[in-house]
Amino acid sequence: MTEELVTLETAKLLKEKGFVWKCEHLIDRNKVITKYDLPQSMSCCTEIDDEPVEFLCPTLYIAQKWLRETKKLHVEVSYMYGDYWIYDILTIPNHDLVGLSDRPLVHYKSYEEALEAGIQETLKLI
Repeated sequence: MTEELVTLETAKLLKEKGFVWKCEHLIDRNKVITKYDLPQSMSCCTEIDDEPVEFLCPTLYIAQKWLRETKKLHVEVSYMYGDYWIYDILTIPNHDLVGLSDRPLVHYKSYEEALEAGIQETLKLI
């Protein structure tokens, strides 16, 4: 089993919000993923003409953990009757729901799809 990596869109949002944890993977602006034997840590990703072209590419789990530990926000994914998944964003430690007022309820086909969407929304709320 391999763990799912974040998408390019999520990797860009993570960089924008200060993510600099070590990762085994980098993703470039063409969505090409490179794996390294030693985890990489970049505070400033590769740039061409002042435009970032390479980003740290963590697993969904690491992105979710980073949000919990550094931003005190948890993305909770739930399986629903009818064979679909949803997510909620909760504050730590108060367990308040965040970002629900204007978000339409979307049914995701997999846990990973719901987690990625929840991570993206959380990053946009920060």
